[in-house]
Amino acid sequence: MKGFLLLCILSAPCAALAQRQDTPTLDTIGATALLNTDPTLTGSGVNVIQVESAPSPLQFEVNPGSPGQPHSLFGYHSSVGTSAAFPNSVGSESGHADVVAEDWYGEYTGVSPGVRHVGNYETNYFYPTVILARVATPYVLFNQSFEFGGHNAAQDLAYDNYIALYHTIVISGIGDGGAVLSPADCYNGIGVAAQGGASSTGPTADHRCKPDITAPASATSFSTPLVSGAAALLMQEARRQEVNATAAEDSRTLKALLLTGAVKPVGWSHTAAAPLDPTYGAGVLNVCNSYEEMIGGRFGPAPARLSAPSHAPLLSGTAIQAQRGWDYRGITSNTTEVGISHYRFAVSGTGALIATLVWDKWFGAKAINRLSLYAYDSGGNLLGSSTSAVDNVQHLYVTGLQPGTYEIQVVKTTGRTGEPGVVGPSETYSLAWDFER
Repeated sequence: MKGFLLLCILSAPCAALAQRQDTPTLDTIGATALLNTDPTLTGSGVNVIQVESAPSPLQFEVNPGSPGQPHSLFGYHSSVGTSAAFPNSVGSESGHADVVAEDWYGEYTGVSPGVRHVGNYETNYFYPTVILARVATPYVLFNQSFEFGGHNAAQDLAYDNYIALYHTIVISGIGDGGAVLSPADCYNGIGVAAQGGASSTGPTADHRCKPDITAPASATSFSTPLVSGAAALLMQEARRQEVNATAAEDSRTLKALLLTGAVKPVGWSHTAAAPLDPTYGAGVLNVCNSYEEMIGGRFGPAPARLSAPSHAPLLSGTAIQAQRGWDYRGITSNTTEVGISHYRFAVSGTGALIATLVWDKWFGAKAINRLSLYAYDSGGNLLGSSTSAVDNVQHLYVTGLQPGTYEIQVVKTTGRTGEPGVVGPSETYSLAWDFER
């Protein structure tokens, strides 16, 4: 009971509604370009959850009229009960929830107006009864435009365990100033910053890279639903991927695609040890880029191999022709040899390489397996690396490329279970790349 009362006190929207002064345009995040490419891509068929913190008891509900959606789209859930009607006796309308809904799935202003169903939950009911209890739901994407008021390792672990168990996409605002706040600083979720508005900055309290990505808004309450809308569009497209649908809609794949599609703003920087920018993460959301990477196709590496701790590139063999694409697969290592996946590419134009590697913190684990990401040219020269020892995201950004052959390597560290950087001998990862920007 004490933990629940603490949650009630700390949970809050990422920003007061009065702070919102922007009207986000779909143009700035690539949604208009994507709609012009495929007008049927609206988030159709995707069940989502909108979690809202109540500024006063049970004031958490979306009024269907605000996003211009039918009442039948919604289900309302709180400690008082569940209702399919609005208004109802389980809660009351929240202006904050209305604006989040407008930006996310509003009929005319939202990124994904075609979502199938919205489960609208009050935070202090949702966290203990769904996340802590690890209850499976029919929803595949959670938007959380709130924070718990600080960094809480137990809350983050609860979210990491939930995502590792169900591979749900959980997208959370990082906070509107100061440090990155729970639950956005969990490993397996997506933490969102606000470009041009009130926003926290990374790294996390335990020195990991957050945010993961940024979207334009006055505060993170309203940048977060833009990323959730983009994820819903990609989820709909993933389900069209025939034999690759299951891999494409995995939370790790969608996270890798969202981060790889992001645009680098002026001032963006990173290092091999800190792969994401502390203000912008991978950059500013552009869902059209992420879509192009998804439809570029899934491509596997050259036959996976084990090697002594060195991981020299392959200098011959078949090269992938796709300039944009992704993969999802497993990798193993043992006590003396690293695991290596070699992706060789024939690049036809000039420009940059952007690539993102994502894997999960395991259920109940205190640490993560250590994976790294490298880029080489055809002469075996190292062009860039992402080798953070603490993050479960690695990110490459290499500019000035000329036509030629290049290699991206995914490397899993050697060692025994229980040693630093090794939780188990195998790992599942997703990789996305883009050579066209």
